[in-house]
Amino acid sequence: MKMTDEERFRFDLNGYLLRPAILSQDEIDAIIDQIDRIKHDPESLPPEHRAVPGGPSSVLIDHPMVIGVLQDIIGPEIRLESSFCIWRHKGQSAGGLHGGGPSQGDPIFGYRVRNGRIHAGMVRVAFELTAVSKEDGGTHFIPGSHKSNFPMHPDHMSLEDGKRSPFLTSYDCPAGSALFFTENLCHAGPEWKRDTPRVTVFNAYAHLATHWHRLTIPPAVLNALPREKQAYFREPWVADFRTRPATHNTIERFVGNDEPTVNTDRQP
Repeated sequence: MKMTDEERFRFDLNGYLLRPAILSQDEIDAIIDQIDRIKHDPESLPPEHRAVPGGPSSVLIDHPMVIGVLQDIIGPEIRLESSFCIWRHKGQSAGGLHGGGPSQGDPIFGYRVRNGRIHAGMVRVAFELTAVSKEDGGTHFIPGSHKSNFPMHPDHMSLEDGKRSPFLTSYDCPAGSALFFTENLCHAGPEWKRDTPRVTVFNAYAHLATHWHRLTIPPAVLNALPREKQAYFREPWVADFRTRPATHNTIERFVGNDEPTVNTDRQP
């Protein structure tokens, strides 16, 4: 499940990578039904399924075709920073181009390669639950902008027809695909152009030592997850030197420990 040399080359070159059709049709159908209810009839679901990544969508948290990539580009110990779903109708969008440029040095969002090893900060994984073509209005990118040394030039920041950058690109993929991109890549969610909705789950993964998003997933959802999936929401620390030997915040330790599951405080 690890990245191939070809995948590693593509991700470093472009800032994004597609693994097509990693989900079964049964998994796709169950998650689409869940998101449909979350968006349109949440009371028809038990509380622990009323938000992703609970219920059927929990399969996405630690899918081996996803974790294999993330461990190569983030590191062996990762956290799931946030998760949300979209049901985007024709004409709806999610904002303009953002990211890219010299913020590659930022420890949370940055992108670096040292000694043959990729060190990406936050990595988004978009699970496309419906087929997407380049013309539909899926996520758009300026390839290579994740490691640019200069700020994004305004001539390349428009999504208007006739004003788009010649570098702007998107992707084609079947339903059930996983799209990975570093948060420092210049990207956008343009207007969806197809009559049928775009149904997607966006997960944001980061290194265990960093923390950007305040947890917003309802406690009922987190507490109902199996402990091996709760482990991806464990607190952001690597080592506790109050113990001898030092305690390391690994998934194995979390799964085998009797401490409270995860911190589900949601203070305003």
